Amino acid sequence: GLIPSRNYSVTVRAFTVGAGPAASLSVVAGAITPSPPQHITVSDVTSISLTVGWMPPIDSNGDVKFYQVHYNNGSNTPVESPEIKDSLTYHLTGLTPYTNYSIYITVTNNANVRPHSQPSDVVIIRTLTSPPHTPATPS
Repeated sequence: GLIPSRNYSVTVRAFTVGAGPAASLSVVAGAITPSPPQHITVSDVTSISLTVGWMPPIDSNGDVKFYQVHYNNGSNTPVESPEIKDSLTYHLTGLTPYTNYSIYITVTNNANVRPHSQPSDVVIIRTLTSPPHTPATPS
């Protein structure tokens, strides 16, 4: 059998009385999207940032190309992180204090199949409140 998501080259030549011209074709065998990333965790939560971690998919169906973190606070358009390579964590910054965020992760394999994998389980986390402002001292 062929290995999913691997490139194969095929050359075909017809023969009747003499050899005909060769035709070549490059194909990817059974490009399959990966299963979703597993075990999503959130740590280092502050009022404006947090760190998301995850484990690789059970079935990558090829080499993992990159991960992406998707998040939103329910009132804006979902935000997609840049492509995350060689890491299983991502630090989100610029968040709004005391706000719920829905977060999930996707993975793309070397088949370059879009859309990504199915999304991971969604994690909902609330950022912390902002520290109180220190009142100015009278001069």
